[in-house]
Amino acid sequence: MMQTIVANGQKFDLFHTTGKVEEAGKNMETKITGSGGGGFIYRGTGGNAPISIKSKTVVHDQFFITDDTGNEHSFQLQNFNVACRTGNRLSVVWAVRQGKKTGPYIMVYNHSTSSAYYNSKSMAKLFRRPVLFLIGIEILLLLLGTTAGFFYWLIPVAFGYWALEGTIAANRVKKQVDINHLSTVSAQQTSIKNQENAFPAKEG
Repeated sequence: MMQTIVANGQKFDLFHTTGKVEEAGKNMETKITGSGGGGFIYRGTGGNAPISIKSKTVVHDQFFITDDTGNEHSFQLQNFNVACRTGNRLSVVWAVRQGKKTGPYIMVYNHSTSSAYYNSKSMAKLFRRPVLFLIGIEILLLLLGTTAGFFYWLIPVAFGYWALEGTIAANRVKKQVDINHLSTVSAQQTSIKNQENAFPAKEG
């Protein structure tokens, strides 16, 4: 039996696979990007833009678990940074918006250590309202702005709130996940075979 949650007026079904860790591995990927350095000098005037270098570390987790029916499952996750070892009991949770067939991994729970791991960025993106909702609000504010300029100032505010509410909803969902449900109901682990983001798309 799956668990159903509500976030920003949208219903999501939570599915999971629970079992014993047979093997686990981890590796780090560092991404470096640079910008700036351009410019010109003409007759002694001008200059160069400052160079900015940024680095970002992405954590990749890979592990194999055997569920209670003896089936083995492999997982490759990004930006969870799961701490586990052979023999630990683990649950991997993914959320599917009702009406859809697939959804991203959002949580890994280590029952042996009582530790939860989340991809907060992915959760915020999933649980905020659809982008069409934002577009509708922006269009409405533009129309209202023709009658009162005050509404133009609300356009960036609306965008900021839309982005923020995904994070707020994600934090609420973290508290809604029923850990006892994960540990006691593991027979439905293969309810959805086609899981999106088995190896999540690289961010950034």
